[in-house]
Amino acid sequence: MTLAAHPTTTPPPATYGAVLGSRHVARLLAGTLTGRLPNGMVPVSLVLWITSAGGSLAFAGMLAALYGLASGLSQPVKGRLMDRYGQTRVSAPAVLVNSGCLLVLQRCLP
Repeated sequence: MTLAAHPTTTPPPATYGAVLGSRHVARLLAGTLTGRLPNGMVPVSLVLWITSAGGSLAFAGMLAALYGLASGLSQPVKGRLMDRYGQTRVSAPAVLVNSGCLLVLQRCLP
């Protein structure tokens, strides 16, 4: 027997509608988008806060870029730690460190 003797059928194409209409996808998508909001809001709020306090846009942009860089570099590490130790044991300290750093930044800057 050869492969040509058995015709293969191709699966139907996965469209956006088919994927989004799948079970639990809407809840998963809403949760992940809500959970990622702070990653996008903190750099914007840093720029608004620094410029409204009279700081330069260049300094505000540098702080926002540093936050984005730190976030981008820490995400793979946090992901591996979550795989090893679980989400709660990694997320709770990460939230405390992130909040603490933002509070220190608030105290040090005008």
